[in-house]
Amino acid sequence: MSKTDAVAETAGTETKTAGAAGPAGPAGMDQLHLWNRLKRTDPKATKPFTRGGGFRGTQIDPTWRFQTMTEVFGPIGKGWGYEQMDWTIAERMIFICARVWYLDPETGEKCWTGPQWGGTEMVRRRNGIEAPDDECFKMSMTDAVGKCLLQLGLAADVYMGQFDDSKYREESEAFFAAKANPDLQPAAIEAFEAEVRQRLAACADLDDLEEVWRAGVGTRLREIGTVDRAGQHRITGLFAQKKAEILQREESDGREAA
Repeated sequence: MSKTDAVAETAGTETKTAGAAGPAGPAGMDQLHLWNRLKRTDPKATKPFTRGGGFRGTQIDPTWRFQTMTEVFGPIGKGWGYEQMDWTIAERMIFICARVWYLDPETGEKCWTGPQWGGTEMVRRRNGIEAPDDECFKMSMTDAVGKCLLQLGLAADVYMGQFDDSKYREESEAFFAAKANPDLQPAAIEAFEAEVRQRLAACADLDDLEEVWRAGVGTRLREIGTVDRAGQHRITGLFAQKKAEILQREESDGREAA
């Protein structure tokens, strides 16, 4: 099979699976769209921790959570935010109840998560000495907001145990490294797609088509696929479409010659 044939075959397979990201809701809307967009956690924003009794877990940087929400919904206070609903003190701990709001990216509707409680001890213990913790209110709010954001899917892979898999963490490292690459930003991908369209328009036969593919397109598409699977599908589909047009024209020319 030539590379051109492989391109067409891959495009056909990916086109069939492109819409299978999650259960479809009203009007065909993917109900897991936000969840899938938010669930992957940057390993650089995590660190392991141990609590009393031998409990081990993964701590997520709150600033990274805020950055990710801002990327998806816009600046805090404009595209998303949170509010305190209640607070109390019990057993030398501060408890705060909060909920998060966000504007739906598709409809602009203001939506809310369910309320969640966060708690932090009021004192710190260092070298056997207790002292008031002036950050306890802030940490309780951070705890509550983090639990609310999990309801949207933010950092869900950590809570679902996927971070226990070293292969998954390696994939996540590659994903966020690619995401930070200027050549893989939305504007760069859009420009590359426009360039591919222009080059394919000039293809007269299958040899021309394969030459375009060999000129670094395949490698670039693999990179794009790590951050924008839909963009990868679109560009790959252009090759399948062009091949079909060339084959149809050659078949028509052959009939006329006969």
